[in-house]
Amino acid sequence: MLKIGQKVICEFSKEQLIVKKKLGEGGQGIVYLVEGRMGRKALKWYYTEQSTDEQKKSIRELVIKGAPKGKAGKRFVWPIDLVTTAATSNFGYLMDVIDTKDFAELGEVWAHLKPVPNMHARCRISYELANSYRHLHLEGYCYRDISAGNLMFNPITGEALICDNDNIGVNNQSNCQVFGTMEYMAPEIIMGEARPSTLTDLYSLAVLLFQFWIWHHPMHGEEEYSIRSWDLPAKKKVYGESPVFIFDPVNVRNRLPKDPEYDTPRKFWKHCPEPLKKLFIRSFTEGLHNPNRRVTEGEWQDVFLELQDCIVSCPSDRAENFWYEDLNKVSCWYCKKDIESPVILELITSCGKRNVVITKHTKVLLRHVDPYAEEEMGISVIGEMIQNPNNPSLWGLKNTTQKQWKISLADGQLREVPPQKAAPLVIGTTIDFGNGTMGQFKK
Repeated sequence: MLKIGQKVICEFSKEQLIVKKKLGEGGQGIVYLVEGRMGRKALKWYYTEQSTDEQKKSIRELVIKGAPKGKAGKRFVWPIDLVTTAATSNFGYLMDVIDTKDFAELGEVWAHLKPVPNMHARCRISYELANSYRHLHLEGYCYRDISAGNLMFNPITGEALICDNDNIGVNNQSNCQVFGTMEYMAPEIIMGEARPSTLTDLYSLAVLLFQFWIWHHPMHGEEEYSIRSWDLPAKKKVYGESPVFIFDPVNVRNRLPKDPEYDTPRKFWKHCPEPLKKLFIRSFTEGLHNPNRRVTEGEWQDVFLELQDCIVSCPSDRAENFWYEDLNKVSCWYCKKDIESPVILELITSCGKRNVVITKHTKVLLRHVDPYAEEEMGISVIGEMIQNPNNPSLWGLKNTTQKQWKISLADGQLREVPPQKAAPLVIGTTIDFGNGTMGQFKK
């Protein structure tokens, strides 16, 4: 492999890099820190058996094509250049260095080496993950190796990064050296009935999201618990031949064992919000053997945005809880106390209904009133909660746009809310945001 101080060359930029130190290694190769005119970068250098002409061609195509556009593409730690050396036929690819002080792997959170993300951060990480894979798939690619090992995230801010992008290929066309990690593989791949595709990516994404929220594998129940030798045939049976979801509402064969070591997933599932539970159940029942019934990236996006908009903090301990429609009452998952039902801004748009929980920190975003807004524009603030300077007990939604709102008060009065003025926070007040979007304060 490479030696410290050795020089390597970039195929496209022709830049010479110096190997500084080894950062880590995996199943396909070793990652080094390298330095050149563009600064410090990471270099994944393939083992000899992985340094095939097919892999070199694949990396070259990824460098030429580039990552998906926009914020979704920036979350991929995409190959920047193909790297070679005259000393050997082995090769590698260049990528940006990840700040491991700020970013964590899921295993580090499980081991309490890094902070556990709060509910808001969990929603953002999950949304960004689904959003990036959606854009990758829309450009005709499949990832082929979605797993916890390829996800890094900032537990505080909720930013997500997707690593190890060298196995990405054109959906249903490119050959691949890697078919995925078995515990994330769709059953049809394990059984040799299909090759990696966008549909098998959807299954892998569901497994990863389940692990992220429930801290457990969706098929690790009594079936896995009763196996004495966790070898390849055993894994093939649990993941491919006869997989059963541990929380399948009908088939109870693979329920969680009555063992204290399984208390964490049992507790997390109990407190998992119902809209998210429904998607997990569909993923691992209908979607288990019917790829066309798998939850799409857009459905995951919607549910995580919905949950992020409906977080309620417990006044007793500040623990974050979720409000959602059809919930009789909100009870704090931590202290078990009931929380007063929040005020909701119910929005009716051309794409249906969306709810936003109103707190003193609430900001109404463009994406709330315009479902077609691009992601970069969708996060712009169009309204924020403010107190009446003459009477701090009165709150209102300040119009931060350049357009006038029209409101209808509960008593039928019609008013206009010009920019920088506020619509009063009164139950029953209706706001016309324009472009066919109406909002109403409800409780």
